[in-house]
Amino acid sequence: MKLDRLKEKARILLQDNIRTFIKDVYDNYYFCNIKEISPDWIILKNFSGKRNGEISRIFWVDILDIREYKEEGENL
Repeated sequence: MKLDRLKEKARILLQDNIRTFIKDVYDNYYFCNIKEISPDWIILKNFSGKRNGEISRIFWVDILDIREYKEEGENL
């Protein structure tokens, strides 16, 4: 059930080209734009942090959280 919710949220973030924050089970953080979604993994391009500019592939089962990225102090 949670996996389905994460996939749906990722689909919306991809569709609307919204900058994204992802945390995985290995305690890695990704500040990224989602580029592609498959049934088994997600492809993203990092825009900040130690992976800045890198393309990453993360398996869905390894993702703990996906949310819209917000700059510090940014309110919606």
